[in-house]
Amino acid sequence: MALVKNPSNIDNFLFSTGRTRAFRVGHSGAYTKTTGAGGTASLGNTGGFNINLNAGTAASGTSKIGYLDPTVAQMTAGLGLIDYSKRIRFSIGGMMGMASTNSVIRIVFGGTGSATDAPLAGVNGLTVKGFGAEFALQSGVIQARLIGFNASYLTPTSYTTLTNGFGLAASDTRFFGVVIESDGGGNINLYGADSQTTPIINIGQTPLLTLTGGPTNSTSSNRNGPEVHCSNSSSLPTSSPSAIFQSTFWLLDVQ
Repeated sequence: MALVKNPSNIDNFLFSTGRTRAFRVGHSGAYTKTTGAGGTASLGNTGGFNINLNAGTAASGTSKIGYLDPTVAQMTAGLGLIDYSKRIRFSIGGMMGMASTNSVIRIVFGGTGSATDAPLAGVNGLTVKGFGAEFALQSGVIQARLIGFNASYLTPTSYTTLTNGFGLAASDTRFFGVVIESDGGGNINLYGADSQTTPIINIGQTPLLTLTGGPTNSTSSNRNGPEVHCSNSSSLPTSSPSAIFQSTFWLLDVQ
């Protein structure tokens, strides 16, 4: 993980994670949690990736990795808070694989923390103030939609309609790159581009999706994020691998 304080050239970094090699560094600590057969969550180097998640084969199986205070530790004033009045942009690249139509992958700020399992597929992906993106199979292609929670869970956006999405069914051989933004004024934006068989993703700087009504202050005491989830529903996955996520790097900018 890299965190950049000078915003002068930050866009060049944020929108190039699909073609950049970087390395993750912890700030206030990281955690993993899994439940169910076959679920894995690793922050160690496996197959060249420093983040490895697999939801496994069980009904209600989940796995997640998360970080504590990545914004607070460096750029905000109150320990234990994520300050949503600031512009927060999170960029990540890697590979996704998904064969189950009742499983999801999520990237969120305002997660459930180290002691609580990730929310299942098919339920609200956020339970406290926060924002993020949820990825699911749509006609054999991994597409994304935005989610958010302010006073209550926001109605998610529709899914993206990218030709090759962020990956294809049952395959983790395509690279993705994505930027998720909370602009400080309640707007949540998703930037991305079609997945590729090589890491040459050019993330466009026009949002693919926008969700309004997001958080704008730091009244929440939740400080978990970013979190990445791979989750099955309460029913058995329709196929295997249900949901897997792999990444080596992410970049966070707070202004």
